[in-house]
This record gives sequence, structure tokens and C-alpha cells, in this order.
Amino acid sequence: MNTDRKTLANARRVQLNDRADLARLTVVPQPRTDLVARLATVPGLVRPGVAHWDMKERLPLHPLSVENAYGDPQLLPDLGAAAVDFARRMGVEVVVGAETGGIPLATAVALAAGLPFAFVRKPGYVGHEDHEPSVRGASVAGRRVLLVDDAVSSGGALEAFADELQSEGAILVGAFTLVDMRDVATTVAPIAKTLPIESVATYLDVLDAATDHGVLDPAVHHLAVDALVNHWSNDDPRWSLLDHAA
Repeated sequence: MNTDRKTLANARRVQLNDRADLARLTVVPQPRTDLVARLATVPGLVRPGVAHWDMKERLPLHPLSVENAYGDPQLLPDLGAAAVDFARRMGVEVVVGAETGGIPLATAVALAAGLPFAFVRKPGYVGHEDHEPSVRGASVAGRRVLLVDDAVSSGGALEAFADELQSEGAILVGAFTLVDMRDVATTVAPIAKTLPIESVATYLDVLDAATDHGVLDPAVHHLAVDALVNHWSNDDPRWSLLDHAA
């Protein structure tokens, strides 16, 4: 079979340029147990308590405050270094930070890998002028780029950022995030199923580590994971149990 120019998700976005790309995708990431523990125990990153996302979806925990991890001058460089091997395997030429949560992490990745840095605008972000370029920093036209963001869930944001990069002629070869939340997402966009994505940890990994290190009460952890994995409806009576445990 001819593997040249095979596509993973969309021919305009995700391209396999040669057989080496296929080999890169088969490499199993190394475990990052210590790094996951350091991430999960950042003060304020994992917070118990029933919350609401966009005033609609009920959540068993407050959204992860991943930006708190960026405030640790020892942790942030190590988080960036975790992406170096992945970037090299994918033949990345430019590291691109997704506005806004991915920019600090992408900077750390670029510094660790010795690669040029750029950032991609968040589509529809209030405060941007229509004539502003979608991507700023290093040129991405015709170059293999790694998109870096704080998290990936349904892949909706990934899809939008891919569109922005495509408009600038970039070749998106992979994404790196702090937390992969696809393990608890109700739906996942096609690009998030097929684009090579590597993360420091899954969401459930973070919660496990937080519980192991005393950040989350085991009872809260058990109920929260049940709510996330089984997608409790907003009127499920067990929410009161979780609220009481928290």
C-alpha cells in the first residue's frame, strides 16, 4: 500500500508525509507517574465541589485549574520537556500554542525542544480585530506543527484551531496537552479520534493521583468518577450524595 500523503482525519489538516510517520504513531508513550503526581497535587488544581459548566452541564468537581501548574517554575519546564520526544518523533518544525491556556505550555515545549514558537488565535475570541492574522510568531506555512493546549475533551476546540492553522498553510501533525479528557467526554470529534495526541495524563489519572496523595477524599473520588464515566443526568438523586461528601 502506498502510504504517501495518507490522511488521518482531513486531507487539508492532518497528513502523513512518509512511512516514517506511521512508525512514529506506533510508539507507546513512557509512563509519567511522578509528573502526574506533581500535576495532581498543585495547590488548587483539583477542587472538590459540584459545579456547572457554561451554566448548563453539571460537573462532579470544579473544572481543573490547570493554569495553577504554570505558576510553578520547577514544574512548568518539566511539563514542557515531556513533549520533546513526541515532537521529535512527529518531525515537528514549529510548536504552536493554542490561545490562551496552551501558550505557556507551548513556550515551555518550544524551549525544551529548541524549536520555533507561534500561537494560534482562539476563533471568535472577544478583543481580536478581524484583520489580525490567525497565527503569530514563527511562520507555519508549509511546516509541520505541533499544537499545544491545556486540555482536549470533545475535540471541538481542536477542530477550530485546526481550521485556523489550515488557513495559514500549516501541516498539523499532532497535539500535546496537559490533560486528556476524552476518557470522560460524551462525544469526540473525528479529528480528536485520529490526530496523534499525547498528554501528560488523562483526567481520570489526575483524579486517581489526587486521591492517592490526599487532595481528594476517596468517597468524593468514587462518586465523581461514577458521575463522569456514567454521565449522570442533572436530576440524578446521587448528586446530593456527592455534594454532601464534598
